[in-house]
Amino acid sequence: MALSSTGGAKATVNQGARGPSFPSVPSINPLRLASDYRDFPGDPHARFTRAIDRILNAGCYVPRYVHAPDQATENAGVDGSAAIEYTVTIKPGSFILGFLHSYTSSPSANTTDAPVTSSFTFRITDLARNYLLCAKPLPETWLLNDQPGTNPEAVIGGGPGGGLYVVNPSVRLLTRPYPVAPPGAFLIEFWNQLTTVNTDVRLTMLVAEPARAE
Repeated sequence: MALSSTGGAKATVNQGARGPSFPSVPSINPLRLASDYRDFPGDPHARFTRAIDRILNAGCYVPRYVHAPDQATENAGVDGSAAIEYTVTIKPGSFILGFLHSYTSSPSANTTDAPVTSSFTFRITDLARNYLLCAKPLPETWLLNDQPGTNPEAVIGGGPGGGLYVVNPSVRLLTRPYPVAPPGAFLIEFWNQLTTVNTDVRLTMLVAEPARAE
């Protein structure tokens, strides 16, 4: 993720056969362009974005999405009130920055308006450190990150099957980037909160992964 914020590391220019092509470190962290970014004192998203500037300014990381579970498991779904475990491997030396999630299959009380309810809960364990990234299972709705200052009815609309989705989603950043130590194995536990089969149990992590040496 070769990125930079204003006032950060000086951008270098890739030299190609035809001369300079493009800066390897753009002048702004693209997360500052997110719909929920507001740069004023006390705004959490702005503070969390600044926390990853050093990683992005280094110019030696690339963005990666890590998704769980695999497609076959996700399509099969999780039985009603059941649980599954899934292990993902992330390249050591990477940083987990946050999560991408915009949909829940569990509707709100009137099926159209906020607040929504969670169709599953989850917990992540760093197996190398035997460390829980959260003390207790988190509800799916914690991952939903929409545009602030807007009427919730305009942000969250009815999805297929009565579920709800965020119209203007952005990354749910961690309070601090989480460093990945060898071997980079993480256990993700899911608990289905529905009494029926849930095919919407999923988790996507945004990761800054070390770029390959040229």
